[in-house]
Amino acid sequence: MNDAAVWILPAALVVVFVLLIIIAQLSSRLKKWKKRATELKHNIEVSSAVAAHPKKLHERLVGVVVNVSKEDADEAVRLVEAGCSAAGMPEPLIMASSVEDPGYLMTRRALKAGCDVVIAAGGDGTIRAVASELAGTDVALGVLPLGTGNLFARNIGLPYQDIVACVDEALHGQPHKVDTLQLSLERPGGRKDHEVSLVIAGGGLDAEVMEDTRDVLKQRAGWLAYGEAGLRHIMGSRKTITIQLDDGDPSTVRVRSVLLANCGSLQAGIELVPTALFDDGHMDAVLLTPRHAWDWARILAKTTMRFSSEIPMMTVRQAVRGRIRMEEPLPFQIDGDAVGEVISVKAEVAPSSLIVNGVQRATLDKPDD
Repeated sequence: MNDAAVWILPAALVVVFVLLIIIAQLSSRLKKWKKRATELKHNIEVSSAVAAHPKKLHERLVGVVVNVSKEDADEAVRLVEAGCSAAGMPEPLIMASSVEDPGYLMTRRALKAGCDVVIAAGGDGTIRAVASELAGTDVALGVLPLGTGNLFARNIGLPYQDIVACVDEALHGQPHKVDTLQLSLERPGGRKDHEVSLVIAGGGLDAEVMEDTRDVLKQRAGWLAYGEAGLRHIMGSRKTITIQLDDGDPSTVRVRSVLLANCGSLQAGIELVPTALFDDGHMDAVLLTPRHAWDWARILAKTTMRFSSEIPMMTVRQAVRGRIRMEEPLPFQIDGDAVGEVISVKAEVAPSSLIVNGVQRATLDKPDD
């Protein structure tokens, strides 16, 4: 073997090694450039939002409804106060929610005080309570997700794991109008309650899971605790309901769950209802009618693998309004909160009824399936 042949392999290895180093460096620089571009885009959006606002920064009052039982509640309040101070805004109006009132009265106080934005710092229940009072007004909702599921924050594209970024979005993010789902619940005793949903409301299995999820597990395992409750309830019996959507004919179905979705994404990137968008002026009614474990397996495969084809045990229909009558009382949940049994539900979409700060454009531009 001549000398040239002896050196070919080591030389080639050196070249490959150098190329790998160059590629790694370029990749690192590209990530930095992308991060910088994102920051610049955000700064431009913030500047545009600030310039477009009819009030100067020093005139804008911020209200905060905070669930003080959440672990990061104190830090969230501190960050909002610091953000307002840094922007030259007045000291925010801080109000604590309670077990009896998750935020309704506090939001009304914020509106009476003349707040320009009301920030909900807590889980989806706190956010829903604040949104219920803000819907139909020109006061924006800011979202600081401190809960277990944080479904609304996930669906609107907020960086829900970065509380600092969420504070910035709540104070200075671009306002965007989203739909709310107006619900009228009839109880077994005849009482009727009005509720608002931002994400998903439903009766059957989902409500059973929300009602029976163990708080200790939620604290230790987060949203995975819902899976433990789901395994204990999944094989329950189906219930008979009659559902009517828009001006269509009513149909009677035996379901394990009936869902009314304003948004369709769950934890772990699961797209339960891909067609459900928070600003399309429609709700997506979902009927889950599995009869055995194989049916559940097909539903699980469809939602986790994001198959676009329909399956008979999971039907999805869009509507603006609908009515559901239960043959027997059915447990119900709204945005992850169990709200007791109902015998009928009326639902109607209120298009573009809620202003939310910080809705991410990447979410708005999500392609249709």
